[in-house]
Amino acid sequence: MPSLPGRKVAIDAGDAIFAPGIKNLLKDACAIGRRRDALADTTLNAYEAQRNRKLDRLMARTPTDPAGRKLQKIIRKVRHQIFVFVTNREISATNNGSERALRHTAVYRKITNGFRSQWRSELYADIRSVVETARRRATSAIDAIRLTLDRRPLPAPA
Repeated sequence: MPSLPGRKVAIDAGDAIFAPGIKNLLKDACAIGRRRDALADTTLNAYEAQRNRKLDRLMARTPTDPAGRKLQKIIRKVRHQIFVFVTNREISATNNGSERALRHTAVYRKITNGFRSQWRSELYADIRSVVETARRRATSAIDAIRLTLDRRPLPAPA
């Protein structure tokens, strides 16, 4: 499911008007995203238009909780990007790849009991970012680090 910060927080805070509707709409869109390889472009366009109409109706509601209002404000800002994955087959319907990329960091944090200084945590995050980007672009980690230190871009994915 696309990651929208605050969706679960708004539901847990008691927003019964807006957040649950967003959750259901995103689940529905992700289900379409999983089937999109078997669907025609015209069908995907129709599904995206339907989802946008449903989102219009949800956005007209007034959330019952401050967390719901905050979520609605976030969605207003990113609205044009929410359903892009429905019609663009190159975009993943979920953030699972990003979640997997962060797994190493979570394990490291648990094993070491966290970082003792801000600069160490930022350095570790920067290195992990470069190494993960290199992996996704089929570049060796050491080459990616060297390019980054030389302030040169990593090669584009093939």
